[in-house]
Amino acid sequence: MFFKVKYTFKALRQTFSSFLTRYISRPARWGALGEGAHVHKPSIVSGRQHIYLGKNVNIDWNNVLYVTKGKFVMGDDSGAAVGLTVVTDNHVVEKGKLIHEGDNDNLQGGEVIVDESVWIAANVTLLSGVHIGRGAIIGAGTVLRSCKVPPYAIVIGNPGKVIGFRYTPDDIILHEQQLYPEEKRLCREVLEKNYQKYFRSRVKEIATFVKLQ
Repeated sequence: MFFKVKYTFKALRQTFSSFLTRYISRPARWGALGEGAHVHKPSIVSGRQHIYLGKNVNIDWNNVLYVTKGKFVMGDDSGAAVGLTVVTDNHVVEKGKLIHEGDNDNLQGGEVIVDESVWIAANVTLLSGVHIGRGAIIGAGTVLRSCKVPPYAIVIGNPGKVIGFRYTPDDIILHEQQLYPEEKRLCREVLEKNYQKYFRSRVKEIATFVKLQ
């Protein structure tokens, strides 16, 4: 009986806290909000002081941005369709304790970094430790956890895997010449290395993976 009352009280406290946050309390300021950046409603945004959005970032409606101790960064001209979920932190599991004990006191801060000109399709989940490189495309329903996505890669699946690139290295170089000053362009050596590692050397594996999706 005691435990039933305890957990009922805990649930009521969490509900009341959520109500205060959404409807009464003044929301915290964003860590950074670039010109033209927008997060559409309805969305659940936690820890906005740790969220940094570049210029022209557009995150569509029905999102959950759960940022407590960590950091979420989205670069200029990137966007996400409906249903984006971002979770920057992980619960630390301790011996001798139930996983729900301690509420959010046992969270370990992490980060989710999305570079510029990235497109994220509908219902994508980004978990702690993800870094998405410039110009990448993340397919609908993809789940990424603790990984690095190379620039201009196309990623699908759960767990997310690279299945190709938007352009060849030569095309990326031509593309970036039109958009970025020389000092900010990606070098050919890096582009060729990524293309070989994530695509050319894995063509058969990718073909099998795509068929299974």
